[in-house]
Amino acid sequence: MLRLLLIIILLLVIYWAARSLWRDFKNLRPKTSSKKAPSSSLPAVTDKLVRDPVCGVYCAKKEAYTVIWKGKVYYFCSEECRQKFLASKGSAASSVG
Repeated sequence: MLRLLLIIILLLVIYWAARSLWRDFKNLRPKTSSKKAPSSSLPAVTDKLVRDPVCGVYCAKKEAYTVIWKGKVYYFCSEECRQKFLASKGSAASSVG
């Protein structure tokens, strides 16, 4: 009878130790969250980026210098790039801004 009691106690100790180790192992794994960030925390897109055909720099469309050439609007990052474009195309381009 004493042997049975000792075996039961030993099994309980092994069970508690295994359970404790399992909890510690689960806490070591990186926690992944499937929650999405609320849309209010993201900044709203207020303007499009356009590429300058002269130097290749991207700039905000609303702040870009513009030229209309052959019915197409071209956007530039600076007045210098706009002037280079006008010089290469001749005076046929009309300045918008």
